[in-house]
Amino acid sequence: MDRLKTGFDGISDSDFETQGLTIYDSMNNNLYFPNPTPDLPTVLAALGGYSTSLIAAQNRDKNAVAQKKAARDGLTGILIQLANSCMTTANGNRLMLISTGFKLAKPGETTPLIKPESITLTDGQNVGELVVRIPRVKGAGGYVPQYTADPLTAESVWTKIMTTTSKYTFTNLESGKKYWCRVAAIGPYNQIVYSDAVCRVVQ
Repeated sequence: MDRLKTGFDGISDSDFETQGLTIYDSMNNNLYFPNPTPDLPTVLAALGGYSTSLIAAQNRDKNAVAQKKAARDGLTGILIQLANSCMTTANGNRLMLISTGFKLAKPGETTPLIKPESITLTDGQNVGELVVRIPRVKGAGGYVPQYTADPLTAESVWTKIMTTTSKYTFTNLESGKKYWCRVAAIGPYNQIVYSDAVCRVVQ
């Protein structure tokens, strides 16, 4: 079955911007996908924020570069969600998939995801921060760091962030409170594997 390629790690910032714009233009008024998820205004807003951050980061200011990275991570997560939505709707229809503006994955262009061998949770630089990290997972196109307050139960609600990196800093957590964290690795064919969950009291 034909699938869309959702790995963006190997392309430059400018090429990533170009590919994002191509995808938006291809999806805009695309009759095959009248109600994509996320919707196109959300995609356009993320593209605009990323484009603005690229311009601001040209002077290599440390904060501007960090904001650009955050904007790229955010846009990546949105495009991965969009690709998954399109693949669900297309159900392998090659013509529909080509119309999205995403590149098609090559036959066999996937690697079974293996559960991360370890996960670490450390204090951030500021009060209320936790840094969660797992080793990079071969074949993963994105990561979903998650946290939930103690105690950990089957009914726990996880707060999730989509990113392209296997390390993430949660901020604005309650100091002195215990949180559980885990990371999900996402593959290009909707594969998903979770790390173990670990806990730590926020400084």
